Amino acid sequence: VERRFYTDYVRLLIDRGKCILCDVCMKVCPKNAIKIAKRKDGSLILSVGEDCSLCGACEPLCPSGAISITVNGKHLNPIVSSKGFPLPLPKINIDQSKCREDCYECYKACPRGALRIDGKHNVTVEESKCLRCPWCEDACPEHAIKVNPLFEGSIIIDESKCEEECKACLEICPTKALSKNNGRIRVENRYCIFCNACIHLDVCRNRAITVVRRRVFHGDGFSAVWTNALRKLLGERTVIKELEAESRKRLNKLVEEARL
Repeated sequence: VERRFYTDYVRLLIDRGKCILCDVCMKVCPKNAIKIAKRKDGSLILSVGEDCSLCGACEPLCPSGAISITVNGKHLNPIVSSKGFPLPLPKINIDQSKCREDCYECYKACPRGALRIDGKHNVTVEESKCLRCPWCEDACPEHAIKVNPLFEGSIIIDESKCEEECKACLEICPTKALSKNNGRIRVENRYCIFCNACIHLDVCRNRAITVVRRRVFHGDGFSAVWTNALRKLLGERTVIKELEAESRKRLNKLVEEARL
């Protein structure tokens, strides 16, 4: 999607190779302009409609970095730069001083191949591949890795609705949090990133999966767009808590400024 605003040329790009078909961008879009569509061959694809206002709200929380906003050819998110929408916490912190030269456990554990280890045994992260699942953190014997999740929540599966031969949710799960054993679906809640890719009707036809998000871990930033995004992501109660916390933060800031 691209559009000219007076002197600025704004463009929204979606890398469909990175897109994991979650519902985060659809939830946060204030215009409901983003949908998941089905191609003629039955495959799913992210689609952006003409209602898109290019506000940039869909970009910051995209788990896979599939969405980017550019202004006049340079990466710049209008709503983030105006502090109207918070950025998530850094994906992963690695204490290189703790890494052993003979250890490759984090590299082997990552289901996305997001970690790289060079000849000097420096561990680097390919941001677009990292989805904040803590497989690498749990695999590290030296506790050198700390992963910051995007969401806190839970996932529930009603096995009475599951079809015995169906593996659609397993195949679409980007972090391998779902597995099947003796016909039963097993959920590793710790490795679920609550992306909702598994709950789409084109994936789970019988609505057997329920994902509940309770919290978004984020930095500073607040606006009506963010409040609306929170409401759709987490529900009304969480929005009220967020508003109360933001009010306290602003009040404390005013008190500190008055003291100075």
